[in-house]
Amino acid sequence: ISPLNSPYLRKEVAESWIRSKKYGVCPWGTYEDYRLTEEELEQAREQNKQLIEVAQPLISNYLELASRHGHSLELFDPSGVFLLGIHVNLSLDPVLAVVFNESTTGTTSHGLATYLKKPVQLIGPENYLDVWRNFICSAAPILNEENEVLGTLALIQDLGDRPWEKDPVKLHAHSLGWVSSLAVAIEKQLKLRNSYDSLSEVNKNLRKATETLKVTLEFIDEGVMTIDPDGTIIRSNQEGSRIFNLNHDEMKGRKITDFLSPKSNLLDLVTKKKTVDYMEEYIVVGEEEKPYLVSVKPVKKQDTDELDFAILRFNHSDKINALVTSRSGATAKFSFDDIIGESVSMLKAKSLARRFAKSLDNVLLLGESGTGKELFAQAIHNSSRPGGPFIAVNCAAMPRNLIESELFGYESGAFTGAEKNGRPGKIELANGGTLFLDEIGDMPFELQAVILRVLQDKMVMRLGGKNYRQVNFRLITATNQNLQHLIQEKKFREDLYFRLSVLNIDIPPLRDRGYDIAILAEYFIKNYAEKMGLPVPTISDEAKEKILQYNWPGNVRQLENAIIYAVNLAEDNIIEVQHLPKELVERTEISPPSGSEAVAPPTNNVPSDTKGEELFSMEESEKMAIQKAMNRAGNNVAIASKLLGISKTTLYRKLKKHNIDF
Repeated sequence: ISPLNSPYLRKEVAESWIRSKKYGVCPWGTYEDYRLTEEELEQAREQNKQLIEVAQPLISNYLELASRHGHSLELFDPSGVFLLGIHVNLSLDPVLAVVFNESTTGTTSHGLATYLKKPVQLIGPENYLDVWRNFICSAAPILNEENEVLGTLALIQDLGDRPWEKDPVKLHAHSLGWVSSLAVAIEKQLKLRNSYDSLSEVNKNLRKATETLKVTLEFIDEGVMTIDPDGTIIRSNQEGSRIFNLNHDEMKGRKITDFLSPKSNLLDLVTKKKTVDYMEEYIVVGEEEKPYLVSVKPVKKQDTDELDFAILRFNHSDKINALVTSRSGATAKFSFDDIIGESVSMLKAKSLARRFAKSLDNVLLLGESGTGKELFAQAIHNSSRPGGPFIAVNCAAMPRNLIESELFGYESGAFTGAEKNGRPGKIELANGGTLFLDEIGDMPFELQAVILRVLQDKMVMRLGGKNYRQVNFRLITATNQNLQHLIQEKKFREDLYFRLSVLNIDIPPLRDRGYDIAILAEYFIKNYAEKMGLPVPTISDEAKEKILQYNWPGNVRQLENAIIYAVNLAEDNIIEVQHLPKELVERTEISPPSGSEAVAPPTNNVPSDTKGEELFSMEESEKMAIQKAMNRAGNNVAIASKLLGISKTTLYRKLKKHNIDF
């Protein structure tokens, strides 16, 4: 397969891969197969003496700044000989003699930049050799006035073992600009060497490149600082100063331990030259403690194994938690416009939900399984806290021995098998958004008191932890059980029930929603057919009659599954009775009245007899049955007559007799 046919590979990279293969370079080989002799290396340096002399001071200014952010900065001659800089994660002696070009190491950013005479950035697998799959490499050529390549500058960053968990924009968005700016500055200095007339312009470009790099570092929304082996702060960017509530001048000379909790082992890790990713630490500023995820990168001296300095990177835990919830799909995609239905009972539920969404109080959703309780929860969230996370927890589906750690999180070493850096719980992840506890009636009784305390104090402590964390979330709960009965059976706390049921919404079962059944059926037919790329089938009157007659114990979820079944069996683009699931065909009956099923419009008031205490005359019972059938059929006389088992003529006569408008 030619790499030119890959939609994920740029043309110039694919062409370079092809050239590399023709040279016989193995993608899974090493880059140490072709080396210069000591004499050849010395000759290459002599030939590029002017380039090295000009680039040396400029690169030296950038080396410290680049290395603090995990980069290496390298200068190559046009043939790929390493001339100057620090090569990432490699000892210097072997690398100095290696020639890096397409015929020896395959596609590289500096080789391609030399070939194309323009800046190039290769991300991970775009590098030809597999050993560089986790590197981002940005390179820019250094050109003379005749547009000939004098050398190439490369800025390289090792992403580590799991680069996909990091923000790719922050990892490489500015690196190509950095190296291009420096390459331009070197070009200008070379021209200055040959012509002192351009001295003023070169200095201006150099200052601009330096300021661009500084501004870029200040733009990063992470706290970045360097400390010496004793923990003295050497330098910090603006965000680092903000975290410690100090200005730049006040930061220098302060000890990092002044801002850490007494139990912190951060400085011990620095002293031991340990690299750490995302270790949770509490930053103490005045009387306030805030959780941050800290990464540590020790930098050793070039000539010894001694620690030179360490780079610290600070991310607020809330920001990381928000990123985790966003990438794990913890978002609500449904709004009130996605809730389909025109029945009075459904319109009432939607109206209440819209009104309650404006409140900050807890909402309890009551309804049978499959009625769409989570749909309502997501709609309320998107109306009240659309910018925050939506964390859904099914209390019935979660194992009893795991639910506590899932809800409250845990610290490192809290129990056997716990992650070494701990883990935030669902309540903590819901900070700034909505926590949806589905099947709340199945919450273990012993945890209900803890949940009650969290709701009262808006603070949560992880398992094995010693510090409370402030949380701010909207709570929505749902159940298909009678919580009052559970209270009487001592399975649910009454005080928790009063906390949860500040605002209640009853979501009607499908059998009580009249012609909504047909409306939803048509929606599911169209939605599924379009999803599968099928023509949208029509549903016959006989099949629609069966659907309207059925009692739907599984509610909307069962209806959707039945429609999917029918669409897959439909012939000639028509859904007939024989295409419906077996239970619909064999069990079709209109459920007894349990409330208003009128569509809006029209509005027909149907008396209810939910307690069986009121008796009706034959005339009244007949009128109620006709009203119910008309409502279920969407005022379609032909379908209603079949539901009632009478002819259309008889139904017309009875409609007129009972003065029923339709």
